[in-house]
Amino acid sequence: MQKLCTKCNFIGKGKHGLFSGNIYFGISEVAVAVIIVATGERFLQSYAYAAVVGAIVAIAGIINIIDSFSDGRICPSCGKDNLIQLDSLQAAEIIEEKNLSVPEDEIN
Repeated sequence: MQKLCTKCNFIGKGKHGLFSGNIYFGISEVAVAVIIVATGERFLQSYAYAAVVGAIVAIAGIINIIDSFSDGRICPSCGKDNLIQLDSLQAAEIIEEKNLSVPEDEIN
């Protein structure tokens, strides 16, 4: 789904930030969680503490992996987090007000 930036009027797909929606970062977090759980008793002195910390890190990694398949929320043109859906009422008002051209296949 294409989006419109309310700051710079960019029309296109958003991008993800460095840590948000980065599939490689998510996989790394899950790997670190496995290492924490596997070696946790040795370094953290408690398996229960290691399991809790590992679970938190694993959940963050899974969220990043899932988020990497969604559209980004950051405008690739100006870098701001001001993207709205192109088919929204607010986007239609901005497009009409600023006389922006939208490709025909993007309107439907």
